[in-house]
Amino acid sequence: MKEKRKITTLLSAMGLCCALSAPAVGLAAEALSPAQKAEVQQIIGSYLKENPEVVIDAIQAWQQQRKAAESAITKEAIAELMAEAANTQSPVWGNPDGDTIVVEFFDYNCPYCKKVFPSMEKLIADDGDIKIVMKELPVLGPDSEYAAKAALAAQMQGKYNQFHAQMMNQGGRLSRDGVLAAAKAVGLDLEKLQQDMGSAQVQQELERSSVWAQRLGVNGTPAFVIGEELVPGAIDGQRMKHFVELARKKKQR
Repeated sequence: MKEKRKITTLLSAMGLCCALSAPAVGLAAEALSPAQKAEVQQIIGSYLKENPEVVIDAIQAWQQQRKAAESAITKEAIAELMAEAANTQSPVWGNPDGDTIVVEFFDYNCPYCKKVFPSMEKLIADDGDIKIVMKELPVLGPDSEYAAKAALAAQMQGKYNQFHAQMMNQGGRLSRDGVLAAAKAVGLDLEKLQQDMGSAQVQQELERSSVWAQRLGVNGTPAFVIGEELVPGAIDGQRMKHFVELARKKKQR
């Protein structure tokens, strides 16, 4: 009876530790003698050996909780991004008053971004109610950042879309000379372009895009936000159209 009471006391102490927060657990553990700590550890160890599924269940529960928390954070970020996109200062492709918004994160030196570009063009041509908000995310080095700054500077001359298309259709990796050649091809004022590339307005836009990417967990390009969905990767035209239709239906409810 005495031994049973002792084990019950140890189990109660162990249960108290589990119920406390991490710092409090340390304090509760310090309250036990070395012999009691050893017995608690032995009891836990024996129990887990006899019931290994407890560990698996705990890990799965933790993973589900973490996934749910991350999903809630992403959902909140998407809602805020879409609210901003309704009156955005970012470049817009398609219909500025379109009923369905697509946000695209991209890099001019990303081959997958260039691969998906024709699908984006077709989507805009086929659907007159699409508003695509362009988020420059130069993740592939200094040349990509140079291209992104040039594109945002081109917006100040009212030729963002033409310049964007020129660079997306240009094969291979874009160097600085390639960016300037593209700018010249669409009739941009190169002196003004290079001056505007260093402006606070351009830098602030790049920083905003970077912050949104971090909040959404976007670490590669391309990535799309369509309605309430974050869609990473180079999706084909059919899947893009599917997500647009889904977003439109949800909006109409």
